[in-house]
Amino acid sequence: MRCCFDAQGQRVATVSSDTTIKLWDRRSRRTTLSIASSHTGVISGCCLTRDGHYLCSASWDKTLQLWDLATGTFRSHAAHTHTHRLTHDGCVSSCMFSNDASLLVSGAYDRTVAVWDMKAICKLLLLKGHTDWVMDVAISEDKKWVVSCSKDKTVRMWNIERAEEIPAVIETRRTQAQGYQVMKCEECARSFSVFRMESDATNKCVFCRLKAPTKYVPVPPPCF
Repeated sequence: MRCCFDAQGQRVATVSSDTTIKLWDRRSRRTTLSIASSHTGVISGCCLTRDGHYLCSASWDKTLQLWDLATGTFRSHAAHTHTHRLTHDGCVSSCMFSNDASLLVSGAYDRTVAVWDMKAICKLLLLKGHTDWVMDVAISEDKKWVVSCSKDKTVRMWNIERAEEIPAVIETRRTQAQGYQVMKCEECARSFSVFRMESDATNKCVFCRLKAPTKYVPVPPPCF
């Protein structure tokens, strides 16, 4: 599904629909590491840190997993031994580390782009704006810009250095204060509640949406 060189061009990482991760040596043309991952869906993307120490795998099981390539095991955080799994609300399509490995960017079928802090292993930003699958993401060398491309036929550039000026981020951070609002379904006329930040995205109740799914419900492509 995806492959990438390390920064020195000596090793290649590959990920597959069989949920395995492999590391290949370019000179010897041999597999130097094979990981039977704990992903429960197709592994659709991968990226390496610049020093080649860590790999991130992105999967249709809605998770990103961090791997220590020196040991072939999950990356551990300080003295803790818990598994690091980062999650989206939809299948994850792509990921990329910043040059200094302090940030990780991921794109998903839930139409969002996430920016993760690799030191604290937590989500810094959730960028919303695409109206269909986010297929690929990248982050600039200076960590000021994220670019994303989508099945909605657009490419978007996000200035994450000025994140407070990104409307979707502002809305997300105000959700707790805004709470819910009551709307009337345009199809059955029943009242239903919705987050204020989502009120522009839907005008039908969940029952009517389930009867007739809209084109905005992303479904990952079939795996052959």
